[in-house]
Amino acid sequence: MRSPIKLTREDKIVNVTVIIVGLIAFIATFYPLYYLLIYSLNDPVDAASGQLYLFPRQFTLSNYSVIFLDNQLLNSFLVTVARTLIGTVTGVLFTAMGAYALSKERLLFRKAYSLVGLVTMYVSGGLIPNYLLLQKVHLLNSFWVYIIPSLFNIFNALLFMAFFRQMPKELEESAKVDGAGDFYIFMRIILPLSKPVLATVALFVAVNHWNDWFSSAYFVSNQQLWTLPTIIVRMLSDTAIIDNMQNLPPNMRTDPLSTLLAIKYATLIVTVLPITIVYPFIQKYFVQGMMVGAIKA
Repeated sequence: MRSPIKLTREDKIVNVTVIIVGLIAFIATFYPLYYLLIYSLNDPVDAASGQLYLFPRQFTLSNYSVIFLDNQLLNSFLVTVARTLIGTVTGVLFTAMGAYALSKERLLFRKAYSLVGLVTMYVSGGLIPNYLLLQKVHLLNSFWVYIIPSLFNIFNALLFMAFFRQMPKELEESAKVDGAGDFYIFMRIILPLSKPVLATVALFVAVNHWNDWFSSAYFVSNQQLWTLPTIIVRMLSDTAIIDNMQNLPPNMRTDPLSTLLAIKYATLIVTVLPITIVYPFIQKYFVQGMMVGAIKA
């Protein structure tokens, strides 16, 4: 049996320091979110009196019932979910296919394509040219304005390219000997071996789709297609809920400002919770994918 490693006094000091700093960082990042949760689960009038630190004093789900009974909020939540699912699947696959092609030296004009892609990381046409382009291709005020423009991302493509380049060339060569084409090799050999980078890019793309309010606010005028982040930004003006106070339960009309704040917090929790739940399941792939990209890029 191996004898346990004896820690020196300096090692113990370092370990204790790291633990203390880690706990402080954890509390500083976790508690604000936890405070939003307990505030949203508390009666808004009671919560406005303050001294709400660890647990709700008067537990209630009325703040969340307002969200899910509000047709616009519920519809925007469903639109955001649909956008995130469709946009993540299509964006990851499309970017991976483009990156796989760019990673091959036999691709004609590969350097030119890569240069054009890198330029877009630092230079943008701006809002007005982007708006006019989307108008010309008839994507304005359409659900597909969320999906098509974000199909390819050069930063994510660089991660894919770095991962694909470190794969053994013998895998593809042996498949080609058996008569497999590029598309078959990509779908049946490359993608199954690319779980770490797929999970990494999928997380990036999903978070971007879930949190994006810009596209909905500027390119979509149909409120039925607005996403949840856009609704939250609109709620920050305090007018959206105050205009609908007559639809709230009687006990929530007594203090409109407190009710407004509690509903805001509840909406933020609904927005943050799905991504928070998904992250632990792909964390190990996320770390592996980022390490490969950092080493091979």
